[in-house]
Amino acid sequence: MGPLSRNAGVNTDQLANFPGSHYTDPVFSWKNPIAVTDIEFMKSLALGEKYKNNIFVGDYNNGNLYYFEVNSTRTGIKLDNSQEKVGLSSLVVDNDNQLSAVTFGTGFGAISDIKTGPTDGFLYVLSINDGSVYKIVPSTR
Repeated sequence: MGPLSRNAGVNTDQLANFPGSHYTDPVFSWKNPIAVTDIEFMKSLALGEKYKNNIFVGDYNNGNLYYFEVNSTRTGIKLDNSQEKVGLSSLVVDNDNQLSAVTFGTGFGAISDIKTGPTDGFLYVLSINDGSVYKIVPSTR
């Protein structure tokens, strides 16, 4: 749904309300649905310090793997300068430039699962399209 402010004519009174509940805008969203299938907090240093304890997200519609760094209080997403330059400060992907700014990898087909390897600490991505398991390792450049 995205931020409530982007949904004309909708207010919190029209949303499901359960005792003790309250509405909060999503931490991050996409204008065009991507069908998020899995979220993995990287549990190791195998890809480098930058990725440890940060977020990888897989999608079904595009076969993309997205990367997000959490903020210092671990309550939201931290944007870098390049992401802010393409207008992601709203924390909503509205166009291809913004989508590219959060895309870590492409071509996985429909991602159905993401896990940190229990023994080697690398990231593994499962594609439901072809049943392949992709192992993400650091670049050797």
